[in-house]
Amino acid sequence: MGARLGPYNLALVACYAAPTWGTEAIKALTSPYGGLIDPVHAAAAVRLRAFLNLPPERLLDVANWLAAFKLVVVAALLAYVIEFARAMLSDRAPDRATTDTVLALAVVAVATWIMQALMFDPTAVTQAHVAQLLLVAGALIVSTIERHIEDMAAAAQACRR
Repeated sequence: MGARLGPYNLALVACYAAPTWGTEAIKALTSPYGGLIDPVHAAAAVRLRAFLNLPPERLLDVANWLAAFKLVVVAALLAYVIEFARAMLSDRAPDRATTDTVLALAVVAVATWIMQALMFDPTAVTQAHVAQLLLVAGALIVSTIERHIEDMAAAAQACRR
């Protein structure tokens, strides 16, 4: 079918987001305030605490859980970069399950932090946050369209047989 843009797009997102989100997660985990000094992280922690119906004194725990989740997303992004590099060196497509998992985790991360801040505290959102939102949304759109095209081509080929 030729070169696909989706894997390259997601690799670029991973190369940008992994160091950025990793730095944010480590700052939050090592902060005595659980990263609550960051307005975007604080907005997500407050909303998640309210959603889970936890008492106010558990806000610091929720903030730390969110930071740990962000670190898991960073690990997944780094795993995708390794899988992407291996795939390019062996002239094959990256593993579809890995790609799907990483893309889903990135979308959840954006929905957890940036979309929460956009909805409830738009003044806390910076241009960098909007850029992260657009990068992940672009990777999701490109991958979805490419998958749809691949599925249509496979169905057309099956009909010809």
